[in-house]
Amino acid sequence: MIGTDIEEVRRIERIGRNKPNLLRRLYYPEEWAYALTKANPWQTLTGIWCAKEAVWKACSGIADVGMQDICIQHLPSGKPIVRITVLTPMPPIELSISHTLQYAVAVAIFR
Repeated sequence: MIGTDIEEVRRIERIGRNKPNLLRRLYYPEEWAYALTKANPWQTLTGIWCAKEAVWKACSGIADVGMQDICIQHLPSGKPIVRITVLTPMPPIELSISHTLQYAVAVAIFR
């Protein structure tokens, strides 16, 4: 199964500035921590959001996974990896995230 998502960076930034508690509930602490190490945390948070959406779409119909069950982590190399808190063992999921100043996109493949 394949999932993909695209979002405007300014949409996530606007939500974050107007409703910071909402975003705090949607991201894991390690996702926030990772984003804060980047030059533009809003781009990174948007990419992480897209990754969560893409994983959720890829898992639909296969596993009962909610958005808050999906955590996007990064290896030291920067490669994104997926942790789904309600699935053990963790199924193999390939993930790619890209962004520009205006948009972020992610693709997830659930094998």
